[in-house]
Amino acid sequence: MLKVIEHHSASAGNTFIDCPQMWIIDKLYGFETEENARMKMGHSAEEAAHHALVNQITDEKLITSDAKGKYIERDGATIDDEYEWTAKIANTFVKELKQYGKLIHYQREYNGPFKDLCLPVVAKTDFEFNDYIVDTKATAKVWRYAPTAADRKQGRKGRINHNYHPKPDHLRQQFLYRELFNKECLLLYASAWDNHTSDLGDHVGCLETLIQAFKSIEHILGIAKTKEDVVRMFPLTFDNWRWRYSPGAEAFARKIWHTAWK
Repeated sequence: MLKVIEHHSASAGNTFIDCPQMWIIDKLYGFETEENARMKMGHSAEEAAHHALVNQITDEKLITSDAKGKYIERDGATIDDEYEWTAKIANTFVKELKQYGKLIHYQREYNGPFKDLCLPVVAKTDFEFNDYIVDTKATAKVWRYAPTAADRKQGRKGRINHNYHPKPDHLRQQFLYRELFNKECLLLYASAWDNHTSDLGDHVGCLETLIQAFKSIEHILGIAKTKEDVVRMFPLTFDNWRWRYSPGAEAFARKIWHTAWK
């Protein structure tokens, strides 16, 4: 097998499923994109929520100050919309996560074998409680249908649009985590104005799809003699959304494909 990766992960597998070209430049050629404002928002809100839970902080002003400080530490700008959103999302994370009881682990890691795979699988949780692992997702918008007349009369929000929540790649990751950590998993989506928690429900095929992606990766690396062989297996396209949020990736990829086909 071509020795270019040492393990599988849900994020890498999902990238391969969505956009194998992005997987190639990330995993085979070491491309690293700069952290954009949305990524800074998610990481800062999660870190602030963890700090609050560990130290039993419930004061919204303290959580707000910590979250904004962490956003600035990541070179975020105070003029970014995400600067204000980070604080609101961090407070929502704390309020929602408290209901699950005492936090027993944060970013617990797994690194080990998985059935029928040659390479090990690595994983890292978000917030782990006695009964659940909760993966937090900071987002600009929680997608809902417009409220019905009955919803408005009773002061309810519109129904969640399940075309967006939970997302397929998030489900694949959490089905894998449930298997690895032997615990039920939840997805907590939060924007500055709304939130929604999803369980894994009755979705089928999520874990199987991710494992098949891992097997496909191993097959490709098994028949390829060089990284350029892998590049030549896929036409270069930029249709997938991942390119929009990865500054410099398109130019980097064009160079890789051009060199491989010279």
